[in-house]
Amino acid sequence: MFDHIARRNGRGDNPSRLLEAWMPNPPLELLDSLAYGPRPRQRLDLYLPHDPRARRRLVVFLYGGGWDAGARRTYRFIAHMMVACGFAVAVPDYRLFPEARFPDFLEDTASALGWLYRNALDFGVDSSRMTLIGHSAGAYNAVVAALDPAYLERAGVPPSALRGVVGLAGPYAFNPLDYEETREIFATARHDPTRVQPVRLVRRHVPPMLLAHGMRDQRVLPINSLKLAEALRETGNEATAKLYPRHGHVGILLAMANPFRRVFRVLSDTVAFLDRVLGRPG
Repeated sequence: MFDHIARRNGRGDNPSRLLEAWMPNPPLELLDSLAYGPRPRQRLDLYLPHDPRARRRLVVFLYGGGWDAGARRTYRFIAHMMVACGFAVAVPDYRLFPEARFPDFLEDTASALGWLYRNALDFGVDSSRMTLIGHSAGAYNAVVAALDPAYLERAGVPPSALRGVVGLAGPYAFNPLDYEETREIFATARHDPTRVQPVRLVRRHVPPMLLAHGMRDQRVLPINSLKLAEALRETGNEATAKLYPRHGHVGILLAMANPFRRVFRVLSDTVAFLDRVLGRPG
């Protein structure tokens, strides 16, 4: 349903126009363009609930766009919805191709988390209770940051601070060096392709993961989430793959911010996971 609407409105990768009428307007404070690094795209927006209890739980949303497109302001509908559900929300930009190549966007992801870890308390946010939500390429970034300890270590984030990851339609099992549209972006890893495949980075003692995927997704096939969840469980980690029969690649993201959560359960399943790994407000 949502993918069909998105296609009628253009490319389907700018969903904010579709959700303006649905977007809740909870009481919040927006701190925009906070610099987590010196480069122009190393900026984040921080959405703070007025409820001080909700500020203790931080969700960092990482958008997709194939590592060559995307802007944080486009995804304010996600931030508003998650604030309405009781979370503080950060939405960072990160460097994109052709300015950036692997692993620049992953280092930016970790740098944003490092800045939040060091500074969030100034805004009443508990940086020791942080989770990641990512869609598509953003889900890839979130999962790799959780799986490869080098990124968070260099950013000064202790592993215990990252309590969980929600991946929406992420490309976890593909080899980007095999595809023309991503080969140049990941060319720096051509001598060690294991570095760019999340399913091959799985290790023990990583945060719990909820891997959500639409069964109608033809851009990133659901097998990506199924394979990663299986590899995580085989190494003793907690991982759940949830498949949603009505959604495609864009639709699973749009379903996160619609008023029919009892029918389209992506949002309610995500919030239930976050409540469990972060604890409820209070």
